[in-house]
Amino acid sequence: MPATLRLYPALAFLALLLAACSPRIYGVSEEQWDAMGEAERVEAIRAWESVQKAREARLQAEAEQEAALAAERAERVAAIRNGQAGLPGDLIRVSLSGGTLRIGGRERALEPTAFTLASGESRRIEVHAERYRSELEVAFDDGLLLIDLPRHSRTGAARLAWDGAWMQGAETRIDSEGPHRLRDVRAYVQVIPPPLRAPRR
Repeated sequence: MPATLRLYPALAFLALLLAACSPRIYGVSEEQWDAMGEAERVEAIRAWESVQKAREARLQAEAEQEAALAAERAERVAAIRNGQAGLPGDLIRVSLSGGTLRIGGRERALEPTAFTLASGESRRIEVHAERYRSELEVAFDDGLLLIDLPRHSRTGAARLAWDGAWMQGAETRIDSEGPHRLRDVRAYVQVIPPPLRAPRR
């Protein structure tokens, strides 16, 4: 294949890239804008405003849907916590002790801590190590316990899948690749049984 033909795809890509980076006025290139008549410019402005309004409406709808889902999730978590909803295993107590975590720029001995989590809940818990403190993000959903979650990802967290032994309490050694780099930490997980409910009449 001639060298000029091999270069053509690269040159075409470069042209597209430069076109995308060129200054734009109401969605059209500066060159096109300069070549437009007054009526064409008015039409371009209207089209641009229409696109912007549609985009804003879509973003608003997405934000409202996300807020509704978050409110629904919070309501369910609250119902599980107060015993009005959920099944055995939907509320757990987690204790962390031993091992180290990265805090204050160094690996330090983790001080024991404990917290509860309802199914569908994610939260930040305060952890301490050698006079330092930080917040550890944890989550529990559909039987999967995640400890030391990165801010915008689930990759790197310690992952503990539902274990029937949790009903009586079980201990597991965990490591994580999240922000706190947990090493050889003992995680003790136990199910909190739901309160006895009065039988329906």
